Amino acid sequence: MARLTVSFLDETDRQTLHEQTLTVLEEVGVAYNTPAAMDVLEGSGAVLDRDRLTARLPRELVGRCLETAPRTVLLAARDPAHDVRLGDGGLSFTSDGTTTYVLDDESGELHEGRAEDLGTVMRLFDALPDLDYAWASVSPRDLDPRTANLEAAAIAFRSCAKHIQTGVRGPQYVAPLLEMIAAVAGAPAAERPVFSAISCTVAPLAHDGAPTEGSIALARAGVPLVIMPMPLMGTTAPMTVAGATVVALAELLSAVVLFQLAAPGCPLIAAPEPASADLRSGFYVSTSPEAAAAALAGVEMAKQVYGLPTLGLGMGSDAKAPDFQDGIEAPGVLDALLGADSLVGLGCFGSAEATSLAAIVLHHDGVGLIKRTLADVPFDPAACLLDDIRAVGPGGHFMSRQSTRRHAHDAWQPAVLRRGAFETYQGRTLVQDALERAREILAAHEVEPLPDDVDRHLDEVVAAYRRLALRSA
Repeated sequence: MARLTVSFLDETDRQTLHEQTLTVLEEVGVAYNTPAAMDVLEGSGAVLDRDRLTARLPRELVGRCLETAPRTVLLAARDPAHDVRLGDGGLSFTSDGTTTYVLDDESGELHEGRAEDLGTVMRLFDALPDLDYAWASVSPRDLDPRTANLEAAAIAFRSCAKHIQTGVRGPQYVAPLLEMIAAVAGAPAAERPVFSAISCTVAPLAHDGAPTEGSIALARAGVPLVIMPMPLMGTTAPMTVAGATVVALAELLSAVVLFQLAAPGCPLIAAPEPASADLRSGFYVSTSPEAAAAALAGVEMAKQVYGLPTLGLGMGSDAKAPDFQDGIEAPGVLDALLGADSLVGLGCFGSAEATSLAAIVLHHDGVGLIKRTLADVPFDPAACLLDDIRAVGPGGHFMSRQSTRRHAHDAWQPAVLRRGAFETYQGRTLVQDALERAREILAAHEVEPLPDDVDRHLDEVVAAYRRLALRSA
């Protein structure tokens, strides 16, 4: 059985990055920016500065915490048929976010995300077979900011039966969110983690206090955490690929230490996503060649050296619409070849600021192409079909052979990417075809509804939190 794989780093590169990263953690340290983290680190061997809320982490402590981190992570779904296990050798894909804008592919209008947009996008995600789990990809700007974090999760749970992934803004949201997770899953988060949380570090070498407190509580409850360092080369990271990789890895390992001390054995996913800054404008650049190289190095280190389940870059681009630039900038094949367990990015463009229905469908075809290209390919005698070759002989054809009919279904077929005669596609664009396909899917697809009592309970949880927030205001 053959599978295409590559390595980006040689053994010397890996050792150098590892040693440089450990030196940063030991000598420079990180800012955790919350007393809660200091309490977790107390007595661990870390050198703490409680006044500055910083810590220096000895390499022995880092190694000890890596040993307790699981090598596989279950991302459960409310429909168990969609359960995903990262680290078991498979390749899965998720969407991206959280986008501020939604592009109308027909009119070209770019509008701020709304709750209705989030529901529509999540329903489309539910219908697409090669999307394995889903971020709550749109940030609804029409929701009350005090309850938007919980309301967005409720919309995602209602609109998609796959595993849901998104961020948690602070510890105040943890208790109601855990109540929602248990209601949807019919079990505590530790048993059926139908939700996972993205925990972004703050470059360089820092953590955001309130979200970190929330992540500690979620880790203790068994909710998987996606650790996502996003340093920008030239601003919040050094201007070299190696320097940016070291900053990303130091932030990643500092989070591993914190969460493994808080909850030994808690499920963690490494998602190093260094990017670039356009120094002429200061804009975030997600898919420069330099950023791609740093991300590849980070994924390889996390997977091959640290043994963590990994989330790499998949689709997505800096393009401002689903166009040629959007197609060529997607780096997913490279991360997959390195052995990433999962890839992120489906449906987003504009440096993860925007999404559209056409982009989602086009990216889904790209995901299917990557999955098929990187699937195991048999080269055993049975797969060589020597009997058919003998029977057909020189100058014949294989169209009438039973094996052709049998294996024809194995050949990957795109939903909207174009094959066939030129005249078949004259008069319309690929984006128009993708938008039409998205509308067809949404018109025909019904999401398995939540039970009525669970649906009501989600509303009750949000309403109770809103009352509490109003009293505390």
